[in-house]
Formats: sequence, C-alpha cells, structure tokens
Amino acid sequence: MPTPGYLITLYENSAYLGGVLITNDHGFPIEFKHTDSVSPTKVQHMLYGPVLEQYIRNHVIVGALMAKIETQPTFFVVPQHQLYDMADATELTLISLQRTQLAAIGDKGTVNRSKESECLLQGWTDQHPVRILFGAMPVETQEAILKDLVYLSKHMDLVEPLERLENVVIYLCSEKNQD
Repeated sequence: MPTPGYLITLYENSAYLGGVLITNDHGFPIEFKHTDSVSPTKVQHMLYGPVLEQYIRNHVIVGALMAKIETQPTFFVVPQHQLYDMADATELTLISLQRTQLAAIGDKGTVNRSKESECLLQGWTDQHPVRILFGAMPVETQEAILKDLVYLSKHMDLVEPLERLENVVIYLCSEKNQD
C-alpha cells in the first residue's frame, strides 16, 4: 500500500523552516515532523553567498527532517518551485502535484502523458485532473508512482495534504514568534 510523504521548506519572518507529513492511503497523518527556524548569520551570508538559501533549504532543513522521520514514504510531494532544486540536492523520490482547471480527461483513473516528465491524472475526488511533475526521474519509476497515485486518488485528495502541511508549518512559526 503506498505511503505518500509531503515535504516543504519555507522562508517566513526572516527565517527558514520546514516540515514533513507522511500519510496513509486515506490522507490521515501517520507522522509529522518540523524544524525550528533557521536564521543565517552575517558570516554565513558572506561565506555561502548566492548558494546560501539552497544550502539551508536542501541540506540543513531537509537533512534534519529526513533524520527525524521513522516512516519511509513511497515518494515525497513537494511544491513545484522546489522540485528541481531538491531533486538535485537529495536522493529522495520527489514529485510535484498541482490542481488544474482543465476539463476532465476521461474516466476516473485516466492518465494522459503530455511530456516525458509530466502527465495529468483524472482522480476520483475532483472533476479536474491533477498535473504531475516528475523532474528527471526514470520512466519506470514514474510508472510505479503513477500506479500508486491512481490508487491513492480513489481514497484521498492528492494535493490537499501539502496545503495542510504548509498551513501547519506557518502556524507553528507564527506561534513561536509570539513567545
């Protein structure tokens, strides 16, 4: 049974932070971890220069989250703008999922491949297909994940847990700043 993971890094209130949410096949949380805020020092800004943000997000934040989790998900869903940076910096199996406003592409479970690393999935929970981005992943890995996503779409909204995770991480950051 596939176990999706949702992973995000954010920049809020002049600090970087992140979270990971691993769910079961119905979207119920199995495991949630988050990092404390990381604020780079002036010396770090000077030493790392333009690669500081990538280093903090992909090595410090994601590294800390991966060290904390006990459940290994089948794959991780990340925001589209983080897919390629994270994929270049980690060994994780990453995809990005996006809601669309496109017309239905067929029956529930229909997959339409538009590019080698992109396709649409007509799931069970939404009238609009979900856009799936795979990055530079081999086609055989993509096909295995597509099979899992079709199965998962019967029981859950594939995109919603990432939205939920982002809201929780932002909330935790704002709560900590109030202390």
